[in-house]
Amino acid sequence: MQGTLLPGLPGVWVDPERFLKTFDLPAPTTPEALSSILPRELVLRDIDGVAIPAPRMRENGCIFLTVDGCQLPENRRPGQCLALIPVLDTLVDGEIRCKLPPVGSTLTAIRAWRNYWGHR
Repeated sequence: MQGTLLPGLPGVWVDPERFLKTFDLPAPTTPEALSSILPRELVLRDIDGVAIPAPRMRENGCIFLTVDGCQLPENRRPGQCLALIPVLDTLVDGEIRCKLPPVGSTLTAIRAWRNYWGHR
């Protein structure tokens, strides 16, 4: 059964080392260097002044999201997406809402990437 495609911001890769390993990328020293080697489906999103990789947006949400779900294999999905926990009460009304624990939060991603860029 196909679901409804709901727009939303794509999740970000929270852990810089996991991101680079996932896409077999060298450790860039600047956001500009990373931007120049990103796969075409990805962008650097500026979040609170920190460059963080994320899937590109389409008008209906994440480039990898279809009515059948995420098209990325689970081991390549952004850490934020993997951290989402469905709220069971919302499964009944057909619109699934999720909670995002601190390990996958935007604040955690900002801190990790700010630290990564600060050490380059």
